[in-house]
Amino acid sequence: MTHVFRSSAALVFALWAGAASAGWSVSLDAESFKWREDLSPQPPVTEKGPRWGLGWEYEQLRPAGWQFAYRGQFRHGTVDYTGWYLFDPSTPATARTQYTGLVNELQGIYRFGASPLGFELVGGLALDYWRRNILPDQKEDYSVLFLRLGFNLDPRAASGWFTGAGFKFPFYAAENGHLQDLGFDQNPTLEPKGRPSLYAQLGYRFTPQWSLIGYYDSYRFAESNPVFLTSSDPGVCAPFAPPCDAKVVQPASKVDTLGLRLRYSFQ
Repeated sequence: MTHVFRSSAALVFALWAGAASAGWSVSLDAESFKWREDLSPQPPVTEKGPRWGLGWEYEQLRPAGWQFAYRGQFRHGTVDYTGWYLFDPSTPATARTQYTGLVNELQGIYRFGASPLGFELVGGLALDYWRRNILPDQKEDYSVLFLRLGFNLDPRAASGWFTGAGFKFPFYAAENGHLQDLGFDQNPTLEPKGRPSLYAQLGYRFTPQWSLIGYYDSYRFAESNPVFLTSSDPGVCAPFAPPCDAKVVQPASKVDTLGLRLRYSFQ
């Protein structure tokens, strides 16, 4: 969205810690996160900085054929905002932005048992929710449904390398910009248009339990369709007298994340 400060509220989250069994694992992540918005002729908005995360997953570990996996992730962090003010785009602005998010994904995996490299095809369906809080209290809520299509190479040796890569396809994205908090009379949902993006990981298994994984994740969104609003707020309408009309869009956006994951598997 074209306003400067975005927001995120704390997400109350409980990690399900059921009895340990083959196929369950938990992880701790550290990330370098970057968000960029482009809406010509205004200068870009960028947000970048560290985030941390928790992960939990379950995977059926069959020697060959179809298997099921569930993966969950929690993310939180405060990053640096560089951009401009909504009602004065000629004035640069800096701030701090909190991100809090939750991902739940179901995957179907086909493992080729004859492959010495442990070749697998991966398909997934996920819901990614996050809140973006431009401090002190301007917020956006995103809900993104995406498909995953890729491959894994994992011999499942007691120690050694494994990897995977592929594409994400966001087929639905909804953004609640809390526009009434900014002085508008309406708060319609913005719908950025998802575009394919890449993901990849490379890991090393030190023991059957402990692994260290480097990963890359991303999103690409084209500009949303515009929504047309009214306002009776003098600050929104200036230099014109209220009421006034306005057009709001979510600019084309991209997200790039580099991370390091320490994982423990209950095997």
